[in-house]
Amino acid sequence: MNRLRSLFAMTLSCGIFVGCASTPKGDRGDAAAPPPRRYQALAGDALPSYESVANLRGVITSIGASTTTNLVARASTQFRRIYPDVRLHVSAGLTSIGPPALLEGRADIVPMSRPLTPEEIRAFRAKYGYVPTEIKVAADALAIYVEKRNPLLGLTLTQLDEIFSGAPRRGGPSLETWGQAGLTGEWADRRINLYGYGPEDGVNQVFRRQVLDGGEYRLAMLVEPAGSSIVQGVAADPSGIGCASIFFLSRRVRTVPLAGMDGRFYEPTAENVHARSYPLVRYLSICVNKPPHRPLRGPAVEFLRFLLSREGQQIVAAEGNIPLDAKTVQQGHDALDEQ
Repeated sequence: MNRLRSLFAMTLSCGIFVGCASTPKGDRGDAAAPPPRRYQALAGDALPSYESVANLRGVITSIGASTTTNLVARASTQFRRIYPDVRLHVSAGLTSIGPPALLEGRADIVPMSRPLTPEEIRAFRAKYGYVPTEIKVAADALAIYVEKRNPLLGLTLTQLDEIFSGAPRRGGPSLETWGQAGLTGEWADRRINLYGYGPEDGVNQVFRRQVLDGGEYRLAMLVEPAGSSIVQGVAADPSGIGCASIFFLSRRVRTVPLAGMDGRFYEPTAENVHARSYPLVRYLSICVNKPPHRPLRGPAVEFLRFLLSREGQQIVAAEGNIPLDAKTVQQGHDALDEQ
């Protein structure tokens, strides 16, 4: 199976873009691809502007998920204009490389594309006596992609479980053809081809928890190393279906509306993410080692405050990530400043 086995790492000065997750949301094989979707209007004029501090200097070491490191690198360009004496050194790869680095004190900030696991939290608590602090810095919709000519109108999470799971846990039968998923005519006998991430990727783990109820994926799923290749695979396969961030939307695919808690179907838009209507939402976060009742100080916490500011969330929005709502931003500030 074509699993992503190797990690990649790179050390960057603050402001250099991380290539591992820098692919824009256009059609990867089309030079005339549309520009990245922008969400500036949702970045929130109600958010406070960033207020700089004097004489900030030093190094921020970041080790973690390439998806969130992409955002870290983009924000670092503007951050360095404010603080030219602060340098950011980045190692990016699978999400799993970050928590051990935080545990061992090798990283000041750990970008994550999924929540910390109970095992990761237990290991940290065993060493320090308290849990890591997770700061949400961007929202993300996990979109279900099909080739643009696929006429599927929508899916429930139960149907997704029946399509992707080797042994569905939500009570339904396995769906192996598009006819079983509700399509007729020439689509009815077409076998459903699955595209997804390997087991160590954050999206794989979020989808497995939220959709498969902790079950296992179907063995026939084609494992791809990145969201862009999942979308490319679906774009080239009329019988394909895959899950990846809305960041990778292209013109050769379309997203499938999903049923929310109210039974209505919702597209993976920023508005539906903020309203909690779309059911497959994750947050990009940054973990730090913050002792309880003690506010953080230094370059790392200022970088986080910058990301949680109006300017930082405009950077989130400008390249296709979904900015946070004001309530989630305030929760981040409260966690950093808790005394």
